[in-house]
Amino acid sequence: MASTFEDHAERLEAYRLTETGDPPASAVRAAIRDLDAAVIGVEGHGFEPTPFGPAPELADAVGIGDSELWVKDETGNVSGSHKARHLFGVALTHRLEGADAGPGAPPYAIASCGNAALAAAVVARAVGRRIDVFVPTWANEAVVSRITELGGRVVRCEREPGVPGDPAHHAMLAAIRAGAVPFSCQGTETPATIDGGRTLAWEMVDALVGHDGGRPARLDRLFVQVGGGALATAVVTGLADAAERGDLARLPRVHAVQPEGNHPLVRAWDTLALELRTQERAGGSRDRNYFLDRIVAAQAAPQGTMDNRLRARIAAEMDPMSDGRLQESVDRLRYDPEHYMRAWEQEPVSYASGILDDITYDWIDIVEAMLASGGWPLVATENDFRRAHRLAHRHTGIDVCPTGASGLGGLLALNAASDGTGTPGVSGGERVAVLFTGRMRPGDPDPPASEN
Repeated sequence: MASTFEDHAERLEAYRLTETGDPPASAVRAAIRDLDAAVIGVEGHGFEPTPFGPAPELADAVGIGDSELWVKDETGNVSGSHKARHLFGVALTHRLEGADAGPGAPPYAIASCGNAALAAAVVARAVGRRIDVFVPTWANEAVVSRITELGGRVVRCEREPGVPGDPAHHAMLAAIRAGAVPFSCQGTETPATIDGGRTLAWEMVDALVGHDGGRPARLDRLFVQVGGGALATAVVTGLADAAERGDLARLPRVHAVQPEGNHPLVRAWDTLALELRTQERAGGSRDRNYFLDRIVAAQAAPQGTMDNRLRARIAAEMDPMSDGRLQESVDRLRYDPEHYMRAWEQEPVSYASGILDDITYDWIDIVEAMLASGGWPLVATENDFRRAHRLAHRHTGIDVCPTGASGLGGLLALNAASDGTGTPGVSGGERVAVLFTGRMRPGDPDPPASEN
């Protein structure tokens, strides 16, 4: 079976290097085959398309049995998660630019709490590049051990009191300033990481087209977990690309999912959404003062002041945005990003430990996709995440980890917000997608124990 990167080669940003004729298009496919063979030599398999299909038993278990629930299973992908897609995209770009030099080249550098670090170590080993891996003190020991086996140098980073942001990310940036090459799943430092991740979205659309028997295919709603934001950014921009090409009927309603203890993207959406509602209701002083008070509180309070029901209400009032309204909203974010996105003030903690980034690095495209699709972000409780993990194992047989199932926690959070309240939720007949993004590792919590 051909690599998914070869199947979708002409849609990759890296392929645009061929527009100047250097390298030629045939060289791109040859580079993909060569790199994929190198990954197979390290991992035992390459980047074949991963499963995506209906999970009716799980749909019944989560309470949307009159709708279709589709699961994208990344647990069998290279290094056991979606993360290697991102890093392969970076390695491919380096190869095409002639930057994947030999033993004398500066090391790669990545900051991660687990799956991204392991994926980077696999791909770095495949291309023969040294890599420095910066991890938090609580990183999974099994993952750290495997990174070391692959030749990665692991650096544990302690949080300093009073210093906001992820200490591992700070250490990575310092290494880059000292000459290391960014090789991360943050598009802010490594733009090509988004390119590789889009293959996940295109595989989803391919499966839907095959199921529906032709183009355009239908997908009504997407729940996607968000930590640093590269996964969600890659998926929503990949789906938007498919809609533009006519492969997908429209961009699905997007729900970005984050934990109670750390949701900087949700807070950014809250601030923007409240500003927009205040602007639209400027004629009514009572409403205007109500929303202005909410904005001030949302900006000042670490936990924010909105809940999932109010987010749904505001999203319904705003309707899906397009053209001028959408552009004006996104321009606000790009003009003054620090006003909306800032590092979480407290050390984040969650059952879904893989989405505990202090800041959502790649976030504006996600907010844009929610505005354009009529979606809104969701804060899931710790119980939502535990229940999602348990139900995923019980009703799919997929060996997904707590973080990997956390998008399903967002669906449970939406159900809780809409149950008997009139808040918009999943409608009968909808086709809904969740992503199971990583497999269980030694040391991960046992799903049956998550009932307690």
